[in-house]
Amino acid sequence: MTERGSDLAGAGLESGRETELTGLAEQSAALEGQSAEAILAWVFERWAGRRVGLSSAFGPEGCALIHLARQIRPDVPVYTIDTGYLFAETIAVREAFRAQGADIRVVEPLVTIRAQAERHGPDLFARDPDACCDIRKVEPMRRVLDALDVWITAIRRDQAATRAGTPILGTARRADGSLVVKVAPLVAWTRKDTWRYLIDHDVPYNALLDAGYTSIGCEPCTARPPGDDERGGRWSGTGKTECGIHHL
Repeated sequence: MTERGSDLAGAGLESGRETELTGLAEQSAALEGQSAEAILAWVFERWAGRRVGLSSAFGPEGCALIHLARQIRPDVPVYTIDTGYLFAETIAVREAFRAQGADIRVVEPLVTIRAQAERHGPDLFARDPDACCDIRKVEPMRRVLDALDVWITAIRRDQAATRAGTPILGTARRADGSLVVKVAPLVAWTRKDTWRYLIDHDVPYNALLDAGYTSIGCEPCTARPPGDDERGGRWSGTGKTECGIHHL
């Protein structure tokens, strides 16, 4: 996880500037209406030989994405962040995929929960959830981006207003300013589409989803949603809606 500096040479990316890959927006628009399988197949062919990987927190979409991608590229690496606050059920589904042969790569924060408490006081998540997410999720994701040229993620446009404009192909920025291609093959899916795929293909999923949870993150900051808002149980009552990973 220490590789750095790939600026996607040959793909038209200018490192360190607010630019996109040449033709990326046009390519993204051309992929609209294509199936997730077709998008993934195109991505694996387009960036053959580059460092392509998935990220997943093992929500329902993440589980579907892993299954979909492995039908095309069985050895595709799956990066996941263990914040130290995960539900046991999340770890169980992670290990279920590993048992099926998935290449699961667990990334942990550089700071332990104990060290974080010593530096910032106990239960930082309750006092400053943004700071806690920066330490336990965003910083590890930056290291994941150092290991990738193409990052495939499972977000959907209809999950939240903050995700409504997500393109199929976009970019994310590494800590050094260089860009990574960011791919969202499931953006046009609905929650119903996700569940149909999980059930039809007998894909492992988090048992908490059968207990009324709809979006699952760290245990202290996750609850059953009070209404119909799919992500309404995340950081409930704080006004926070994103951990920050998708702002990179």
